[in-house]
Amino acid sequence: MTEFVLDAYAARSCPVKTQNAFLPGLDRPELDESLLELFAGGAAFKADVLRQVVESAPHVVDCRALRDTSHDVQVSATLAAMADGVPVIVAGMLPLDLRGHRSGRADLWVRGENAPDGGPGYLPVMVKLHRMLERQTPGPTHGPFPVSPLEKPFRADAVAVPGRALRVASREPDLLQLAHYWRLLQAAGRASTGTPWAGVIGGDQVPQLGNGLGVAWVRLDAKQIRTFSRTSATGWTKRSPLERYDHEHGFRVKVATVAQRQTGSPDDPPLVVMPIRVRECDRCVWWQTCLPQLGDDDLSLRIAKSPLDVREIAVLRRLGIATLTDLASVDLDALLPSYLPEVAHRPGGEERLRIAAHRAKLMVCGVELERVDDEPIEVPRADIEIDFDIETSADDHVYLWGFLVTDTRTDEEPTYVAFSDFSELSESAERRLADEALSWLRDLVESCGTSVRVFHYSRYEVLRIQRLAESYGREPFLWAARLAQESFFDLFEVMRAHFFGTYGLGLKQVAHSGSGFSWRDDNPGGLNSQSWFADAVHAETEAARAELTQRVLDYNEDDVRATYALRAWLRDGAPRP
Repeated sequence: MTEFVLDAYAARSCPVKTQNAFLPGLDRPELDESLLELFAGGAAFKADVLRQVVESAPHVVDCRALRDTSHDVQVSATLAAMADGVPVIVAGMLPLDLRGHRSGRADLWVRGENAPDGGPGYLPVMVKLHRMLERQTPGPTHGPFPVSPLEKPFRADAVAVPGRALRVASREPDLLQLAHYWRLLQAAGRASTGTPWAGVIGGDQVPQLGNGLGVAWVRLDAKQIRTFSRTSATGWTKRSPLERYDHEHGFRVKVATVAQRQTGSPDDPPLVVMPIRVRECDRCVWWQTCLPQLGDDDLSLRIAKSPLDVREIAVLRRLGIATLTDLASVDLDALLPSYLPEVAHRPGGEERLRIAAHRAKLMVCGVELERVDDEPIEVPRADIEIDFDIETSADDHVYLWGFLVTDTRTDEEPTYVAFSDFSELSESAERRLADEALSWLRDLVESCGTSVRVFHYSRYEVLRIQRLAESYGREPFLWAARLAQESFFDLFEVMRAHFFGTYGLGLKQVAHSGSGFSWRDDNPGGLNSQSWFADAVHAETEAARAELTQRVLDYNEDDVRATYALRAWLRDGAPRP
């Protein structure tokens, strides 16, 4: 067996990836170019953040220029910078931790207290294109959250941000990655002494930093991650990011060790893990390797909406429930006493299983949309009815405001009106576009002198308008926020009150299943539209940019026409049970 190391993504990723990577004779697939589009926004965001740090932070050593040199050269440069006490090191490579099976580099190493050997100690910092903080009522367990400005990205320079807390449940993978870097620092003898802090620069706009980005600091020894526990009376406990990382990393070391020993002999130890379909599979180079190992009726493969998690699926498999057909026909009351103690890590385990079983029965019967009551469905009417949808880029800028205007007093066809900016939007450009779109809406509403209703699907559009009103406190944003309170109507709330969606209640699904509406594009979707927008901005030829721009506009127009078709179907008397 050869020595091996795992990078910072191993502990946060599916263990089957590790197993496949170490199985003899199994070549690693090439990364599908279409998958690269998913990471383009994150790479651009990271590059911009690191540029800001290099330009504003005191005494920075940038190791990115050494990427094409040998591993030893990169390690030597990083250790030399640390020995000199450089305050901020960008993309520095640490020595391989062969004993702990680790390798890697953080986006930033920032100086903290002294290391155990008396030299400068460091803390890891990552850059991630998503928000790390959520609103939280201050209290005994949630004091002000520490965030440092980019020009002073040090724990000692953190400012207190009240009313914010870390998004723990949805950001656990980030915490495990930070823990990996901390263990790597410890192995190199360069970890800061005292509390094991680590930082993340996310997409959060922090008011205390002038609505700028900052380093959100996380205690890696704080018990804040809820996990399964066989020894706890409740079936679950809270563990720190370091504890969770040590468990997950140790498991993957075992997986890699067993995989390396495979020779094809019947005497080989059995593989440690079998594939379970999760969201990560959509962007995994190993998916086509794993897919043949799952049957067409595999439970994790068939239920993609509100799916059971990896542990829940694994427990069901051990109990003999491996397929959709198995779950649709099982006696849940008989199954639950054996099942629930093994999934106490998640609240509502019984309800989650019952919903999954109900979904399985509907899928087996071929039912896509189930009416759950016999109450009348109320969808208000108005003389002017507007269907409304916005599109955002990967970096969360609204680049398109789309409206479908219907005058119900006439027989004229609805009119599609769009306000768009197909460029790299700055905050000011995004605000100007929103001003133009909402000023047009105000003029329309105030000039028609009659009743108006604006229909949308989910609260996303309302929340964006409210954010504009709160951020800028001026017209037309304040007017639009008032209109949203008085005259907007959310069709998603209607669907949620009266229907169960076998494949979910997303607009694409319910508009097609209910009203029979179809999008012109063969592959419609929010993430896809973000890729089309990026391509429309950066395409090499004017013809290509024009084609992609029209593709996005057509997609947005279809979105608002879908809400038009959906409310017409609801008014006409959607099928009752």
